Amino acid sequence: MKLGWWWILLGTVLTQPVVAQESGIARVDRILPVVAAQQADQSAGLFSERRFEARANDDAAASLEAPYVLGNGEWRLQPRGGIESPLLVVYHPYSARVTVLTGPGAAPVSHRLFDPDLDPRYSRHALVFPLRGDDPIYVKVEDARYPLHVKVESRAEHAASDLHHTRLLMMAMGVALGVSLTVLLFWLVLRERVYLLYAGSMLAQMLYVLCSYGEAYALPGLRVLSHFGAPGIWYIATLATMLTTTLMIEYADLRQQTPRLTHWLRWSGIRLPAVALLLLLLPWPARKEWFPDIGNGLFLVTHVLSVLSLVMAWRKGSRHAAYFLAAWVPLMVFGTWRAVQISLGMPVEDWLDYGYPFVLGYASVVMALGLADRMLTFRRERDTAKEHAERDALTGVLNRGGIEYRLDWAILERRREHIPLSLLFIDLDVFKQINDRHGHAFGDHCLRAVTRVISEEFQYGDQLGRLGGEEFVLVLTGVDGQAAAALAERVRVKIERRCARVDEVEVGLTVSIGVAECTAEDTVASLIKRADEAMYRAKRAGGNQMVVADGASSREAVPVAARWAADTET
Repeated sequence: MKLGWWWILLGTVLTQPVVAQESGIARVDRILPVVAAQQADQSAGLFSERRFEARANDDAAASLEAPYVLGNGEWRLQPRGGIESPLLVVYHPYSARVTVLTGPGAAPVSHRLFDPDLDPRYSRHALVFPLRGDDPIYVKVEDARYPLHVKVESRAEHAASDLHHTRLLMMAMGVALGVSLTVLLFWLVLRERVYLLYAGSMLAQMLYVLCSYGEAYALPGLRVLSHFGAPGIWYIATLATMLTTTLMIEYADLRQQTPRLTHWLRWSGIRLPAVALLLLLLPWPARKEWFPDIGNGLFLVTHVLSVLSLVMAWRKGSRHAAYFLAAWVPLMVFGTWRAVQISLGMPVEDWLDYGYPFVLGYASVVMALGLADRMLTFRRERDTAKEHAERDALTGVLNRGGIEYRLDWAILERRREHIPLSLLFIDLDVFKQINDRHGHAFGDHCLRAVTRVISEEFQYGDQLGRLGGEEFVLVLTGVDGQAAAALAERVRVKIERRCARVDEVEVGLTVSIGVAECTAEDTVASLIKRADEAMYRAKRAGGNQMVVADGASSREAVPVAARWAADTET
């Protein structure tokens, strides 16, 4: 699979310019400094902000474009006038608690993403606070781990954008969910471990997206996750990383392709995150602020090792590694870039905000196609192995087990469809003398010469097998005893003429053939036995003859027309 076009497309998307949007805010002022303890609580990981900066005293703050950014502390916001039914909208609230006072005499309203009583008219992509008008707003931000984008917009404008957000998010999640459940059904039938890993990884990734976007806490059955707050999101994200890493190793067969890198990948992406999750669940240590730093660090190391392992496996010719690269790398880039922009307080445009869940849907489809390709590859390998197990290495025809299996099916088909079935037992005459005189290597050439002559005669549906040594059987489906005798005579004559000389050596190679038509009582063993006994009668009669199992002798048992056809065969 060529990955160059994927990288070009991804680079084009990531380099799109940011489109400025009106914030609806005329001015922002900090009214209380952030205390040292609050600053310490703002550390959330490698991508977390280390210092919030407001634009209150900056000349650029006079601009109405781009959302304002708030951090922990208390702020005074002056909305821009003329907005009908204004709403204060706080985007990407994550773990922050936001308290808003809309004016003198009003009761403060406090919201968190995890609160069960948020206004059900809006999605949880943002916290929404109705405003009285153009009066100043007092905002208190606590426990913010990332900068908060705030805007003042009309109720109608926000409702339209919120509906657009919900439709796009659910569309992307619907694609990923549908594919994941389909693969899960495949696992229930096939019991192939990689299918279960795929379904678990995709479902965990979807749950993380729904939690990080806030929608999980408004869905029946998932609302219980709100009780765990931000640690719940950390847990789900880490579990998704562990499942994805396990899937990657098995999906792309990295243990065989890149054993050393895979060893470290298992530590960074599975074992150490499992230890971190255990510590997160334990009551000690009581404070869990260390977890995001550790989790993000392991996340980055896992990404680097994963890309290196997949690229090396792909360069070694692994199609499955190529599928995983094409699916997973865009998801990783979109997720990381979105986290960076949110952490740095940069405005997150729609193409990135909704691109992440859509890339997850895309990844689910690509990896499902890779699973189908993987299944097809394994089926081909299985068929090839089965073919090799059923084939005689010397002559290329079916071996004893293979021909007996085919004959068993032919007997069952005869009983079910009432179609005739015959068997030819073919044995090379004076083969021991040929081996003694010319050596076993030349004897092998003689065996291959005989199988070539027979295979040229029967190309469709008729099946030739080697029982061992110089003995062969030919299964003739849809052929009765009389027609089988005529065919046997034709084969005998053809071998006599074509194998008189083998590798320019005069050997006069001939065969003796026994013919048996299958009866209603016959089994594989009994049918082969009857044809074998007929072949031995031909041997005792001097060889180079055909005898049918009912005891009639070779050339006299063949109809005149069939004997004439055999005598005139070239």
